[in-house]
Amino acid sequence: KVLHPTSREKVLFYLMEVPFGIQKMSANIEGLVETSTNIGIVSLSEDEFFASSGVRSSVEAARNALSDKIQYLTEFLGGEYEIQGAYPAWEYRKESPLRDKMVEVYETMYGQKPEVVAIHAGLECGLLKGILPNTQMISFGPTIVSPHTPMERVHLPSVENVYVYLKALLAKLQ
Repeated sequence: KVLHPTSREKVLFYLMEVPFGIQKMSANIEGLVETSTNIGIVSLSEDEFFASSGVRSSVEAARNALSDKIQYLTEFLGGEYEIQGAYPAWEYRKESPLRDKMVEVYETMYGQKPEVVAIHAGLECGLLKGILPNTQMISFGPTIVSPHTPMERVHLPSVENVYVYLKALLAKLQ
């Protein structure tokens, strides 16, 4: 079976025009991807062409604008657009007493500075920030190998390190 020529052109046009990959780098943090998207699932059945994109950004307005762009393209071609499982943005705060305390505790415990990075991935911190907007948020955890794949696993010794560090940090925050 083949697609009707009009349907074929619409599918090809969509695949050629839908945003994919890095869309914007951070103006404030060198090397940080601010906004990106990727098609995670594409399927074609007798009745439907389906595409699912993951839209991520550390800036809420940029995430919404990119989602709107994909929605416009989809609806322009006669499709339907639905948002599912979107994480709100979690914007980097230049000033963070909590982060400063965490670095201090880490340096005291391990004799070196921790690696502090900003990322643009969807994290639960964005959800919590929506409920608790004035709360400082930090994400840290054990070493994960091959995340988001069937081979995902945790490096077990790093779990204990995180637990010991968290106990020390909580003791200093009391």
